[in-house]
Amino acid sequence: MENSQSQSEHEEEMSSAQEISQYFNTDGHLRSHRQAFGQGLFTKGGGSALPPYRLVILSLGLLNAVLLLAAVVIGIYCAKAKDLEIPYSAATPLIVEMNYLRNHSGIIRAKVEAEAALVRERASHLQLKLQVNQKKTLSDVLQKQIETLQTEKTNLKTNKTTLEQNCGRCLPGWILLKSSCYYFSPNELLSRKNWLDSRVNCISQGGDLLVINNLVEQQLLNDNLPHVSSSSSVWWQNGYWIGLTKAVVEETWVWVNNMTDARTAYWRNGQPRPSGSQSGNCAAYYYFSDAMKTWYNGDCHNHTLKWICEMEPNST
Repeated sequence: MENSQSQSEHEEEMSSAQEISQYFNTDGHLRSHRQAFGQGLFTKGGGSALPPYRLVILSLGLLNAVLLLAAVVIGIYCAKAKDLEIPYSAATPLIVEMNYLRNHSGIIRAKVEAEAALVRERASHLQLKLQVNQKKTLSDVLQKQIETLQTEKTNLKTNKTTLEQNCGRCLPGWILLKSSCYYFSPNELLSRKNWLDSRVNCISQGGDLLVINNLVEQQLLNDNLPHVSSSSSVWWQNGYWIGLTKAVVEETWVWVNNMTDARTAYWRNGQPRPSGSQSGNCAAYYYFSDAMKTWYNGDCHNHTLKWICEMEPNST
């Protein structure tokens, strides 16, 4: 009985192997669908000729084929997509710039704010500059007014001195200082004279050009000399002739009264000058803060200056 049962099982396995082999060619490959299904896949009546496990094996084979095809298609699309990718080297500058902007956004914002502040400061600077110019113009006008008032003050002071101190001891237009009467010529350019004509004017009024006898009188003259502005830009053209000349023969300086010692002198630094446009044999007086340095020399005939006359006051 056991032999008959094993023989039956062996025959059933051989029959199954024969049925499966009909779906393969002699070289081991699957036949075409037409061949396979045409040779016993289905029965003549339309029913399935294969057992269930054989259908599962066939379905898995078909599924593997579909998956393989899908993998091939996906690989092709991935390859194309890779070709469309931007190379990293081309994107690097953009990435670097993006990182720079991200890391320096605060600095850029501060720069923009600083530039805006600079524009505001420049506008403010221009406004301040305009205000300074306006104030400077106003200051110049006020300075001219101050100079005019100072001139008027000097004239009033002179008139007051003449009225209160002269008391008839000096001529009109002369002022009394200590023990002498002094006359200071007008400041107008047209009224200026050379040294010789200046002395003639003094003599015609009863006096002579100024003779300075000592340091006290020198300081007195420096303190009371009129301070008026002049249109002349050359300092020595604004001085006053005094009665001191240089003798041609002796080459020494002498006063017009021939009595006062001329060895005591109060020359400015570098004076008297022996040559140049400002040189000559007649002396002149120019105000300086240091009363010991007020004299200089000029051309007796060609230079025209103001002058100072001196005379003894009338007895009371």
